Amino acid sequence: MKVFLITATTILLLGGCATKTPVMLPSSASSPITAEAQAEPPILTQEQTTWTASGKFSVRVIDQNGKKKGGSVYFVWQQNNQDYQVILTGPLGQGRTSLVGNAQYVTMQSAKTGELTAASPEELFAQSFGWTAPVSYLRYWLKAQPATPDAVPTYDAEGQLQSLREGLWQADFVQYQSINNQLIPQKIIVTGPNLNMTLLISDWQPNLSAL
Repeated sequence: MKVFLITATTILLLGGCATKTPVMLPSSASSPITAEAQAEPPILTQEQTTWTASGKFSVRVIDQNGKKKGGSVYFVWQQNNQDYQVILTGPLGQGRTSLVGNAQYVTMQSAKTGELTAASPEELFAQSFGWTAPVSYLRYWLKAQPATPDAVPTYDAEGQLQSLREGLWQADFVQYQSINNQLIPQKIIVTGPNLNMTLLISDWQPNLSAL
């Protein structure tokens, strides 16, 4: 897989391309509609398998030693079908951390850990940071889509995805934004075992150059 190296200039260009209009989920809407009541809600106007998302997430965790940790990191996520590259910058990422992988493996590279390879990003996070997060699910959640067949989604009265329950993880889609005529999550709150994470998506671009 050809790794695409993202420069600061590229990120700035991406940030200037989109027109974003925040869309708040209606607080006064009627009771949430379950998946059984509305089987095929509109999430995106079309399926995207090649895209780039950027933003920031903050994390509060209790690690395997019972210590409370927290911090934030900026991210740029490039997805090309099954191949992906994620660049993390900031204190939580210990400067700059990159993850490159697909459905079979993922490699992490950082000044703190050196180069590590595992079957999943969750395994790498547990080895490197002492806690894990549903990284494999995020490629779907960034598009407001379930990640697994066993997901339990809930929609609001207008058919917009409001929350997802997948295994031990809960994702709440608090706010949406319109980018390039598509409705994309702007704020997602993720909770799970010993973890609270807030994702803020500042930009989402479809059909960019392949990795």
